[in-house]
Amino acid sequence: VVKITKMWRKLGAWYWLATQNIDDLPKAAEPMLNMIEWWICLSMPPDEVEKIARFRELNAAQKALMLSARKEAGKFSEGVILSKSMEVLFRAVPPSLYLALAQTEPEEKAERFQLMQQYGIGELDAAFKIAEKIDRARSIEPLVLDALA
Repeated sequence: VVKITKMWRKLGAWYWLATQNIDDLPKAAEPMLNMIEWWICLSMPPDEVEKIARFRELNAAQKALMLSARKEAGKFSEGVILSKSMEVLFRAVPPSLYLALAQTEPEEKAERFQLMQQYGIGELDAAFKIAEKIDRARSIEPLVLDALA
């Protein structure tokens, strides 16, 4: 992958990589990490910021920006984009249905299963019910599927 990444750069193409933990990457990936031009980083603890600093020079302001990114479960995630031409903090607010479909924590799965049992519905319909609950918590009108039929 490192050799391919070097070749692609010469052709004007970019290799996109996503990970939740830089430590998951093998030592052989370090040259590739040193070549990354665009870093898109979601909120992270200070030790992760320091790990990134091993591969990309970060000044104090950039580190502070990265550490300022927050996350509120079920609401939003903030992150930072760093490149030669840009340093920006962003907030991603995914639609409620996307959040409901992406739930993988044990307590989230248990809630979905409980709804399946309670209403005699499948997993997708339970996710729609969870999305409605998230919408109500956000004080927005839930999407009603019956209205779409």
